[in-house]
Amino acid sequence: MTVDKRTNRLLLRDNKTALSALEQWVAQMDLPVGQVELSAHIVTINEKSLRELGVKWTLADAQQAGGVGQVTTLGSDLSVATATTHVGFNIGRINGRLLDLELSALEQKQQLDIIASPRLLASHLQPASIKQGSEIPYQVSSGESGATSVEFKEAVLGMEVTPTVLQKGRIRLKLHISQNVPGQVLQQADGEVLAIDKQEIETQVEVKSGETLALGGIFTRKNKSGQDSVPLLGDIPWFGAIISS
Repeated sequence: MTVDKRTNRLLLRDNKTALSALEQWVAQMDLPVGQVELSAHIVTINEKSLRELGVKWTLADAQQAGGVGQVTTLGSDLSVATATTHVGFNIGRINGRLLDLELSALEQKQQLDIIASPRLLASHLQPASIKQGSEIPYQVSSGESGATSVEFKEAVLGMEVTPTVLQKGRIRLKLHISQNVPGQVLQQADGEVLAIDKQEIETQVEVKSGETLALGGIFTRKNKSGQDSVPLLGDIPWFGAIISS
């Protein structure tokens, strides 16, 4: 028996009976590796628009997964250091429809923002990933000499998926989605260091071929409201409301 890795061939030399048995064995073992094409839409969307898509989100502890059209809600701590708040992420299933057209229509109505729409082709049990963002340089001191070098931190939106092709058109997906953004600038003795705020989702779910899966909770948005007015005059009732903007 000789293995030719360059041409991916197996060379066998034996008697006729053994070769016949080996031929059947090779036919059973030499099967094409299943591949999965994944189309993802990473969006920011409000609760009202989610209801239009047929998904209802809640923040709660883990519940048992339901069928198509139902939602599985999982709990996860998404803070960087010690967790101060408990943030939930959700898994929902949407009935097969023209999702691309519906998302485009909501975007035209300014009811959502499409951040990225990656497409991945992954083989059975082989991870595939995509990243979008930037690398931020920072200086690192080394040794007593005080020499510095430049290293980089990733501030990216990333998605990694490892599919397992099952029978009857079902696929098990191991998903890891991360959102890393620049955080606070920390003062140190030898200079400033930029912190990276991380939010991550890691889960495993089984879907049908062609089924749409929705995950929520990776993005957070802070809304701030302010008011500009003339000092002192802006504090006067009624008159202040006229000159404020």
